Amino acid sequence: MPKPFKLTSPRPLPADAEFIDHEGKPHARLKWRGRSTLFPLTKDGRNYLRPSKCWYFKCRDGNGIVRRVKGFADLKATEQLAAEMERTASRVRVGIIDPAEEHARRALTEHLKDYAAALEAKGSTIEHVRQTVGRISALLAGCGFVFPHDAETAKASEWLNSIRRDSATVAIPRVDSFTPADCAKLLGISGAAVRAAVKRLNLAAMGTGKDRTFPRATVEALSMNRAKGSGPETVNHYVRAVRGFFRWLVKAKRIGSNPLEYLTLLNTTTDVRRARRELTADELRRLFTAARSSSRTFRGLSGVDRYFLYLLAAGTGFRANALANLTPADFDLAEATVTLAARFAKNRRTKVQPLSAEVADALRDFLDGKPPNASVWGGTWASDHKGAQMIRIDLEAASIAYAVEGPDGPEYADFHALRHSYLTLGGRSGIDLRTLQELAGHSKPELTARYSHRRLFDLAGAVAKMPNLVLPNEVPESQAIPLRMTGTDGNAGVPPGVPRGVPTGGAGRHRNAPMCTLRVFGACSGDSQETLEMNGAGAPQHRPASISMNEGDGGRTRNLRSDSPVL
Repeated sequence: MPKPFKLTSPRPLPADAEFIDHEGKPHARLKWRGRSTLFPLTKDGRNYLRPSKCWYFKCRDGNGIVRRVKGFADLKATEQLAAEMERTASRVRVGIIDPAEEHARRALTEHLKDYAAALEAKGSTIEHVRQTVGRISALLAGCGFVFPHDAETAKASEWLNSIRRDSATVAIPRVDSFTPADCAKLLGISGAAVRAAVKRLNLAAMGTGKDRTFPRATVEALSMNRAKGSGPETVNHYVRAVRGFFRWLVKAKRIGSNPLEYLTLLNTTTDVRRARRELTADELRRLFTAARSSSRTFRGLSGVDRYFLYLLAAGTGFRANALANLTPADFDLAEATVTLAARFAKNRRTKVQPLSAEVADALRDFLDGKPPNASVWGGTWASDHKGAQMIRIDLEAASIAYAVEGPDGPEYADFHALRHSYLTLGGRSGIDLRTLQELAGHSKPELTARYSHRRLFDLAGAVAKMPNLVLPNEVPESQAIPLRMTGTDGNAGVPPGVPRGVPTGGAGRHRNAPMCTLRVFGACSGDSQETLEMNGAGAPQHRPASISMNEGDGGRTRNLRSDSPVL
């Protein structure tokens, strides 16, 4: 059975400490918990070692790994716990007990801490781990899931549907203006959230600093925006996070099966809350011109800095975080490439992105003289997610609309829209989807297709390149030129330039078709021969457009249409 022990921590010696030797080692006699107690000293004799309140023991788990386990303040209770855990681990090692039974008694919040540590060990960013754990915690709390056996797909779906539904708006007092503090208290959010929402929604405000107020229309818009339910993409973020968590529980053998396996994703195309649009080449040039000539500084980036930042974003398709961590050493302008380190890439893979010769030449003078290992576009604009606010300022200066009405709602030209512009311009230039996928660093071509937009004029231009399938004007049946029988003048009634035996309705289309002869047996004396096409539409049936036959006396002519039975 494991032997319990206590952990010790060094503490400073008090002035009234009494030093004595105990079992050949120096000790200090101190008053502790109302009793005179001996404490061993550290090696340097400056501190004494105080034991922990609880007992600990070491135990080998079911996987054979020795772990230190915290017991109780009572020694007997700790010994009983150590004996029970040792028996359980022994049974697990020989296959008598399923380890999932032990994990099933642990709360999901404890498993979530281990899952967060596993994500960090895998290489996920701190921001990704924070968002993932936050979404999982919100769903577990909202659904009331405490232990793994509490999880149900029906309850999770019900909670996800509840966050999609619009809530009631806040009753707004009948006043004309509100201070930021009053607005935050009314909506139940922080002042920083109010300021961020006003900027993001481009709402009206009056005054600056302590004199700043919001008109009633602004507060009403904020109230309606807060009451709006979550979009399907937000719901899908919750679904992906919680499904990944329970899949990890199954993989780690903490539960036998995934209770949320059938939690499905929503169709995001029916309700797009944040659609992005691409900027045309002309709009990009106007944006670059406005940024380069701007005297305004945003989060430490001057107008010239923003110009080259936008230029590189539209010339590589890199995301904001990747651009914010690029250094001059990452550029090889002689080879016209830029290298993105794996730790800054979303897929955690090193990427060497080619640059156009024009972009490489433009960056050469800009990067000259900068510290090789310092971020070119550093600062907090990317980490604080202020890229949309930054580009919006330059879009307004260039007289370019930040949001335009699209077929499914407004479409925004935020900073990430530069990535859309890069892939869309590449697709319109004739780059195939597989190459665009490599340039974008996507795992699937479906992701690339979302970024490469095709508008109506793109489709119209593509359709214009298709071959003309419209038939020429058909000759009316009353004007059909009969084909003569053998033995008569085969060229009678045939227009000049049309070979004998070619159906007149399509003479212009079949002049080069090989011919064959059809023998027709009719009521008249003798038989006739007609020339037919060997290829083209309907050639396997060898049906002429019309066959003219002379019947009996009087020289009457009868036309046999091509839909007549094959003779």
